[in-house]
Amino acid sequence: MTEPTPEQIAGQNRLKEVARYFATQHGLRLDSIEWIEQFDGWRLTVTSSEHLVKMVFSLDEIEDFAAGGEGAKGSKRKIRDAFASLTM
Repeated sequence: MTEPTPEQIAGQNRLKEVARYFATQHGLRLDSIEWIEQFDGWRLTVTSSEHLVKMVFSLDEIEDFAAGGEGAKGSKRKIRDAFASLTM
């Protein structure tokens, strides 16, 4: 397990807040939001009593989100789409 950089920690925290926002917009009462390190990136796992939502982000995506780079919109869209799939 590698130690995340300050940029990665900032990006993870911001992505968690976006996930929390979309979860509450879909009426979920969250049990937990956690990051799990994977082979070449991180998985953001959001759990409620009724749903489990998983999204995988590369280290570049996380750092770019922290910096507000061009990929930040794509990362936000990835989270939005993951929660939108719950209503289908």
